[in-house]
Amino acid sequence: MINHYEVLALRDIALKDPEYFQRKVCRYFSEHFHTPLLEVYDLPWPFVFTNYLEHIVESNHGQESIYNLAIDICYPEYRQEEEEEVEDWIKKIEEEEEAKRQAAHALANPPIEEPEEEMEEKPEINMESTSFAHLEEEMEEDS
Repeated sequence: MINHYEVLALRDIALKDPEYFQRKVCRYFSEHFHTPLLEVYDLPWPFVFTNYLEHIVESNHGQESIYNLAIDICYPEYRQEEEEEVEDWIKKIEEEEEAKRQAAHALANPPIEEPEEEMEEKPEINMESTSFAHLEEEMEEDS
């Protein structure tokens, strides 16, 4: 059977009231910073809460995310400049990669040069040296 304290704990978890949140942060601090829970309750709340938040951010986000968060909050004007620099850098890399691809393609697939067909010179037919030369003479006589 569920006793009175279990009902209170379930109620606090469901309602997530400020006292529950403070106890949760203290348990987290106690576990992660290896400090007995009763000693954590004696520490100043701003100290416990600040360390809790710092640890959460560092653990979940890493240094790059912390930097990005700080830039977004403290120096939003730098974010635009940074994004433009990154876009320019990406564009330059893409252009270099395209040039490399085209050069590799040109090396792998050189243009096929078809050999020029040599025109054989056909000898001119000299009617006088053929056996039909006499016909041409006859045609001239008839005219």
